[in-house]
Amino acid sequence: MSVKFDAITPVLTTEQVRHMQQRAVDRQLRQQRFGDERRVQLLNVAWALWCEEGAQGFNMRQLAQRAGYTAGALYAYFPGRDAILSALRQRVIQELGEQVRSQKASRGERSSRARTDGVPIPGHVQAARHLFMDRSLAWWGCLARDAQRLQLVLHGGSDGFPDVSPDQGAASVPFAQLTDALQPCLDALLATGLPPECALQLHDEVLAYGLGLLVLQGSKPASGQTALESRFVQSLQRWLDVALASALGATGTTSIEQGDLFAV
Repeated sequence: MSVKFDAITPVLTTEQVRHMQQRAVDRQLRQQRFGDERRVQLLNVAWALWCEEGAQGFNMRQLAQRAGYTAGALYAYFPGRDAILSALRQRVIQELGEQVRSQKASRGERSSRARTDGVPIPGHVQAARHLFMDRSLAWWGCLARDAQRLQLVLHGGSDGFPDVSPDQGAASVPFAQLTDALQPCLDALLATGLPPECALQLHDEVLAYGLGLLVLQGSKPASGQTALESRFVQSLQRWLDVALASALGATGTTSIEQGDLFAV
């Protein structure tokens, strides 16, 4: 009886098996890191192309030329144009969130001040009110000054506005992402002592109103943008006064407990 040498399967030790498994894991991690780095590089090139060409000139062929790829090679990293624009939009929204979070509560004056109707506002409430204003202006101003970011957030990279009807939940995903990124604005409202449902409603109304003003802004000159920003600020102040008037009570006797503003 004879046995062919190549038919013999060696029996690996436990240590050898563990070593082979670890090498496979390491190889997979290297490939993943390499892919992630390539995707980041492609997004950087895609953003530059988007800023130069906008929705009309942004396509996979142009991106491939800029990035030094063949058009087919891009699909190894993104399934298509919409996926790239979605990733760019998510990046922009994350940057807005970082901009908002960078606005911190002031440790300055905390004495009571009067509302427009003469009712005093406790110092900690006034500080939280200012923080909400600062954070709201942070995201609004960032979009107002950058038409390319605004188009990505509002249009999703298309030439027209997306359908955001209740029956199409997927179309509302970017707006849900934007709401999540602007959570620090809601935190500031909650720090005033407003009831959660009241704070959430006011936060959503401010977001919808601010985006509406940005749509109206269009290609207005700088003077028109300044006027809209002033309008945005005045509306926020008025709405906050109304909300706080209800929470504080018409007599000015506060029912709001002081929270830790510097933790938001």
